[in-house]
Amino acid sequence: MKSILKLSIIPIIFIGMDLFFRGELLTLYSRNQLLFYSFSVLLSIGFLVLLMLILKLTETKRFLFFSISLFVFIPLFFSYIGSYAFFSLNGIFPNYYTLLYFKTEPKSALMIIRDVSGWKEILFFIVGSISMLFFIRWFVKNHVPRIDGKVILGLSIVQLILFEVLISKHQRFDQCATVDTNFAACVQRNAFSWDEHLNFKGKGLSVHQPAQLPKVNSNKKLNIIVVIFESFRKNSLQLYGHQRQTTPRLMAFAKKHSNSFYQFDQPLSIASTTMLAVPGIMTGIGPYQDSNVLYHQPMIFEMGKQLNYRTFFLSSHTLKWYRFDQFYKKAAIDYVWNKDVSKLPFFNDLGINDAQTIHVAMKQVQQNEKPFFGVIQLNTTHFPFHVPKKFERWNNNFSDSYDNAVRYQDELLGQLFEDLRSKNLLENTAIFFVSDHGESLMEHRNLGHAETNYTETISIPLFAYIPKKFLNDTQVKNLKANRLLLTSNIDIAPSILELLHLDKHASWTQWRKNYTGFSLLSKIPTNRKVISINNNQITNFNTGLSVASLNWHYLFRTNIVPNRQEFYLWRKDKKELNNVRSFMSQKHQEEILKAIKPYPVCDKYLRIFN
Repeated sequence: MKSILKLSIIPIIFIGMDLFFRGELLTLYSRNQLLFYSFSVLLSIGFLVLLMLILKLTETKRFLFFSISLFVFIPLFFSYIGSYAFFSLNGIFPNYYTLLYFKTEPKSALMIIRDVSGWKEILFFIVGSISMLFFIRWFVKNHVPRIDGKVILGLSIVQLILFEVLISKHQRFDQCATVDTNFAACVQRNAFSWDEHLNFKGKGLSVHQPAQLPKVNSNKKLNIIVVIFESFRKNSLQLYGHQRQTTPRLMAFAKKHSNSFYQFDQPLSIASTTMLAVPGIMTGIGPYQDSNVLYHQPMIFEMGKQLNYRTFFLSSHTLKWYRFDQFYKKAAIDYVWNKDVSKLPFFNDLGINDAQTIHVAMKQVQQNEKPFFGVIQLNTTHFPFHVPKKFERWNNNFSDSYDNAVRYQDELLGQLFEDLRSKNLLENTAIFFVSDHGESLMEHRNLGHAETNYTETISIPLFAYIPKKFLNDTQVKNLKANRLLLTSNIDIAPSILELLHLDKHASWTQWRKNYTGFSLLSKIPTNRKVISINNNQITNFNTGLSVASLNWHYLFRTNIVPNRQEFYLWRKDKKELNNVRSFMSQKHQEEILKAIKPYPVCDKYLRIFN
């Protein structure tokens, strides 16, 4: 009896840690979820006891003892530390999709670990691992009884069978497993793909097919620039009321050109992941639409080519991430420049310093016999928000680092504005400013964007600078009215189409029907709904569904346990702190159903209201 009690000390320590972090969640678990958690606890205890019994057999063989210990306890220690750190930053435990990201995008995943791990974290992990190994050595030597090898073999077989039983239910209850069993289950599922994603192809973008649009004669001398920001959250901009001076250059530009600058108050992204949001900006096709539509809808570049514009695409990103290089493979763009072409060192995850991209933009943006159509994709506001030392104005937390990045990016935009002015191009150039998605800075217990669709991750900045001489009175009136309405990043494509007078051209009759966004130059319906989703035929982030109107925001979160519906009256509750799901009316439910019913990708969410 005394030996059994001693043998249970290490399992009790590990399970105790899990209960400490999971305490508040256990009260939310259903009966079946509690049963699954209890089962995973028994498996954790069985695994740790079995491991110590095996180590006892190798006690006298130091090399074998430490080899087994290193092979098992280091990943175990990493799974605990990593899982609790992930939970602290995201409000959920790592899941199948977290490890899938490591499997499909290892370079990006390792970059993130590098950026969040300083010398203190590395030292802690090394010292902690060594200390744990010597403690295990001492404990096994002095307190673990020696048991016959045949008994251990039998226990191993039973443990393996029970673990496979857990695997069969893991997809449904992954957030209810102890972190060690959850980690092991995720590893096995990714290694063998024993789940319904066995034949899933959603692991990145595919090749976009050009539309072969006929050339159109035009005397229009209007240049087009689309600036796409990365993880640019609306609430951190001085232009949107942020107390810090994060965007003085943009503020000055907007004030100086007040008759041509339009700032939209409530823009939303159609996805909180770049892989879906940027293609949406480029084509005007949302991630809730069939991917076949996305891959055949003309890109905004093709509007320029149709009018014989000189086109360029400058990106601070690597295009090898999630196969963006494949997506742009057949795009007939006159000049392409990105991280991969530049050969510059990584800066902010897999990007490069935006100063280099803006420098290249200044060379591309110049007088020419042809007007130009360019897209500039920036990366400064991507985690971990690195900036040159002289731009580090605030230095206490993630929000400070992010504000530094916003300020640095604003300085670079100022340089671009000045360059356009000095070349007398501002009077003949329209500029659209839009972000792929926002960023959470520990709101709703999350750092990042792909794991939530709360306001901080889908609310984005959206501006348009359009010289007045290129607009008629009705378009000016509509632009001003639309500033107060619900807008989105999928409005960029139809807006440019109208601005270039291609919206009425016969070659666009069929393509225009695919747009679910609206031109900012035309009247936007006041009852508009914007769907945001991260899980479709292209990618499988298990975030859930977001449907927003001008006054309310509905969420169905599928990456937490239990799954949860949330409803916010975000005109009053701007930070979405008061979930009023119980007060959601039948009319609201009908509006949500009406918004998502046309799209088969959303079919699985229809059952919520049945």
